Amino acid sequence: MADKRSVAANRTVEALRSSIRDAALATDNPFDFAQAALSVIRRRIPFDRGMVGTADPATLMITSATMVDVTDPTGRAVEIVAELEYGTSPYANTYGRLARKPEGAQMIRDAIDGDVRDALPYQQILEPLGMDDEVRLVFRGRDNRVWGGGTLMRGPGHRFGDADVKALAEIAREIGEGLRLSLIRQAPQMVAEVSDGPAVVIVGEDDEVESVTPRALEFLDRMGGDSQVRMMPAVAAAVRFRNSGDVVVTRMRTADGEWLVLRAGRLDGRGAAGRVVVTLEPAHPAQVVALVTDLYRLTARESEVLGHVLACETRAEIGQRMFISPYTVQDHLKSIYAKIGVNSRQELVAHLFFAHHLPHFGAPVGPDGSFVGTTRSGQNP
Repeated sequence: MADKRSVAANRTVEALRSSIRDAALATDNPFDFAQAALSVIRRRIPFDRGMVGTADPATLMITSATMVDVTDPTGRAVEIVAELEYGTSPYANTYGRLARKPEGAQMIRDAIDGDVRDALPYQQILEPLGMDDEVRLVFRGRDNRVWGGGTLMRGPGHRFGDADVKALAEIAREIGEGLRLSLIRQAPQMVAEVSDGPAVVIVGEDDEVESVTPRALEFLDRMGGDSQVRMMPAVAAAVRFRNSGDVVVTRMRTADGEWLVLRAGRLDGRGAAGRVVVTLEPAHPAQVVALVTDLYRLTARESEVLGHVLACETRAEIGQRMFISPYTVQDHLKSIYAKIGVNSRQELVAHLFFAHHLPHFGAPVGPDGSFVGTTRSGQNP
């Protein structure tokens, strides 16, 4: 009898593996793959509500969430989950702890000491959803990096068994590899929106604004305040340039939370006393470097170069910081371009922004301008 159960369990696992691999080949992005994976699991291991999310391998923070039959009557589901997972309660970092376990799957009753009904995850997540049991998972790819996490829930009277958890643990790596591949496959499909032109402010010799492009005005309007106040960041950058004589690179934050980079430099040939041009462009979160390094398997040196590129530094500046020649910097850049599939710095920056930065909009922003939240807006069916 035991042998028959073992054979049946092995058949279930192999069927799940095969179906998940097919789903990974048939989908073009993490959202579609996660939906397909949840559907595959549900046919073999029934559950009432479920979620699969991608994670930044460098931080293990969830960066998107695809849910099945999960409602949010309070409107605070994201905040509650984030507070529990990344806060200071005894139940924080459950996915981080699970990532250190070889099996990568665990029932809530095994993760919590004492009566599970007294625990915050039960009281704040399971009970409001009418659920009574939960299995949490982490998904590693073939590179042994954690590319995502998930949770499956069941209502009263239908708890998960050890065989369910074992089967889920057996297929976790297929899901992790599927998430990794879907991130790579999605990247070239993320087409950058074409802006309305350059964001440029011209400041005259008297520190009065002479002209502003529509794109720059759009950025400055988001600073808030009246028409005079909103120009202050550009004028301040110009004044700093006049006082220093060197190109000024600074950052500012819009009222809606986006970081921008301002550059100020000479427009004509009359030195710092002449007209000054100030350009504006979106800033980029620092953790993009860690994610892209893992995703495209950049070397440590290439990763360092990429970080400087996203900081808007020139080849000469990068060479000075890294104590290498600009020609060596260019060699690293060529290798980065080849691995990521772009042909220039401009394409690289656009690719990284729209493939890895833009999808995180809607998540909380940390004090350094980097996204630190766990969900991607608009991804819940």
